[in-house]
Amino acid sequence: MRFIVFITTIAAVVIIAGCSLAKSTASKPNNAAQPNNSQVAQTEQPSSSPNQPVQTDVLPSPAQDEVHTPEMGSSERQAIMDALRGNEDIRFQVHHLKVHNGWCWVDTTPLDKSGHATAEGGPNLLHFENGKWKVMDLSKVPEDPNDPLGAEDASPAYVRNVMKTFPGVPKDIFPKSSS
Repeated sequence: MRFIVFITTIAAVVIIAGCSLAKSTASKPNNAAQPNNSQVAQTEQPSSSPNQPVQTDVLPSPAQDEVHTPEMGSSERQAIMDALRGNEDIRFQVHHLKVHNGWCWVDTTPLDKSGHATAEGGPNLLHFENGKWKVMDLSKVPEDPNDPLGAEDASPAYVRNVMKTFPGVPKDIFPKSSS
């Protein structure tokens, strides 16, 4: 009987230690090179059916003070995609995704269930407000006649206008060509 109690105690300690180790490892920022999302497009699936309310009240990752690309399957990334899709049952092909200090710049193409583009897609700016990711209205950014592509190109001039329109947006969430 003592042997069974001893084995059960050891198993419980190992399980608890394993959970703590996994949690502490997951919360550390990953310093490994992040894949370039413009080279490796990824698809994001809805987390719920279109009739269920969208769950977007997920806190940014502990690395929020550093620019990062949320990993596929992470709650942060899922909350961002859910904010983009609203109540629509669509997937996204992600071309660019960077998050920093509660701001996110993401460039996606919406896909149907068979993986075909349903619309042109494009970039979006999101802000983490009141516990939820919120899609910001890029039409508020002043147009520049010398930069007709606007958000589609994210030129240095456009990025400056975004940062003026939405104070606090970090420059490092935009694609490198906009620097």
